[in-house]
Amino acid sequence: MTDLASLRRWLVGGTALVAACALLAGWSSAGQHPAPDPGATPGRVTLSIVGTTDLHGRVFPREGHGGLALLGGYLRNLRAARAADGGAVLLLDAGDTFQGGVTSDISEGLLVVDAYNALGYDALAIGNHEFEYGAVDTATGPAASDMRGALKAAAARARFPFLAANVIDAATGRPVAWPNVRPSAIVGAAGLRVGIVGVMTYDGLTRTLAANVGGLDTTALAPTVEREARRLRRRGADLVLVLAHAGGECARFDDPADLTSCDDNSEIFRLARRLPAGLVDGIVAGHSHRALAHEVAGIPIVQAWSWGRSFARLDLTVERGAGVVSSRLFPPQAVCAAVAPDGSCATGGAAPTYEGAPVRPDASIVAAMQPELDRVNRWRAEPLGITLESRFARNRDGVESPVGNLFADAMRAAVPDADLAIGMGARRGGLRAGLPAGALTRGPLYDVFPFDNRIATLVMTGAQVRQALARQLARGWGGIPSVSGVRVRVACDGVHPELAIVWPSRVPVGPTETLVVAATDFFAARATRDAAVTRREASLAMAPLVRDAVVNWLTARGGRLRAADLMTPPRWEVPGGGTCLAASPPAAADR
Repeated sequence: MTDLASLRRWLVGGTALVAACALLAGWSSAGQHPAPDPGATPGRVTLSIVGTTDLHGRVFPREGHGGLALLGGYLRNLRAARAADGGAVLLLDAGDTFQGGVTSDISEGLLVVDAYNALGYDALAIGNHEFEYGAVDTATGPAASDMRGALKAAAARARFPFLAANVIDAATGRPVAWPNVRPSAIVGAAGLRVGIVGVMTYDGLTRTLAANVGGLDTTALAPTVEREARRLRRRGADLVLVLAHAGGECARFDDPADLTSCDDNSEIFRLARRLPAGLVDGIVAGHSHRALAHEVAGIPIVQAWSWGRSFARLDLTVERGAGVVSSRLFPPQAVCAAVAPDGSCATGGAAPTYEGAPVRPDASIVAAMQPELDRVNRWRAEPLGITLESRFARNRDGVESPVGNLFADAMRAAVPDADLAIGMGARRGGLRAGLPAGALTRGPLYDVFPFDNRIATLVMTGAQVRQALARQLARGWGGIPSVSGVRVRVACDGVHPELAIVWPSRVPVGPTETLVVAATDFFAARATRDAAVTRREASLAMAPLVRDAVVNWLTARGGRLRAADLMTPPRWEVPGGGTCLAASPPAAADR
């Protein structure tokens, strides 16, 4: 991990930037010095709505762009401009905020909450990945089974509301009402009452860990937004905004009225077209990791990519007592540490300017994160009591790997009567790193698998195991799954692998033989959809986390461990080099 001084050096430095960052800065240059409104009157005020989305825990700069401290510099300049003309800035986040960055993951999002408190956010829409931490890691007693515990803890720590109008308790049909979580909010800005409705993409709960969202459901976006917006109007809101973890995609941003470069059937476009005219004054969108700065059905919509690389901006001119009289959409603004003479992102050079002033990182944002960062660093340094005599490779494109076999063995040990375990591959969504040689601590182990997946127990026949593994190979994107307790023989029939499952004694596993299988909850969900597989536990809430099972296995084993100990004999037997496995679909970039 990085100390405070190093982080500050990163923030004022600047390394290689991606081409997209340069394009973003180029698109945004025209919006950096807004011309005064010639029709401005004492009764009119400008609200600048800044939208971020899909940060996924990336709180620090990457390759000279992004980072919450640098975002704070842009916000400082914009707030000064609005303070000078009597307006205000509203800072909103459209969700998927915490899960993804390792530091944020270990803190269960609290690191980001501390930074957002310091940045002065006004509201956050709950996204589907906000549920992935499950129970608070340190919880005991009944709290350990609250699979929304970490999300609730993050919301309770925030000095701004978490919004989720269409996430409901399935038993009551009512929106969830946890501490500091509500369907909507009214916030004050420049003497105006601004209503904000928060919603999540309709199928969002299917795109997170199933164990953490049991008993929840979502309602359709349009009727939910309409109902909540009308309620805000009755409560005296001068204008209403929608903060949606649902998005769209456009390729050009030079004309907000031109939708020819857009996905015209996107979820956020459909929502805008289904709302009554004049009810909603603007939408800040997210979820799709794309960008928008367009007007749809009379509603301006903004969205700014992902990972903190940019922010969206919408300026609304509001006449007191009459509502919004005009709007201005800005292309996504890149968050760059340095710019070239043409205004594009650069690897070094002059500081960017925004609203006529140089942008300097806000060191107070890093300082706000430091206590949680220190706690994370202490946790990562905790020893596990075992020494690895050699590096445990990940072998992303190999048939099997030492680290994959280690995880599979630990999963099988976590289910005492398991006959076998099916672990993860080394591609997207699976194992993300190898383990270094030497005394092992928690940090590197977490880096291998920073997801809160739990171990499910399945009852399967031999035929079902073979079919499930074959489907995993056919999908390709996850890599070849690790196994424990059995061996898998592969024969290539052209480009299609034919599998046979055998016991270590080389006796074949019978197709009707009943087996107890330890697997990830993600694998279990697929297996139960693909075949008539029985899941033994009634609820995954108390099932062990994969990561904890590995820690327990290593701690109990202790001493020293060699990679070769877990690779001999091979668990996947692939005569002839496995040409049919090499022909599996290529994997996408790692998550």
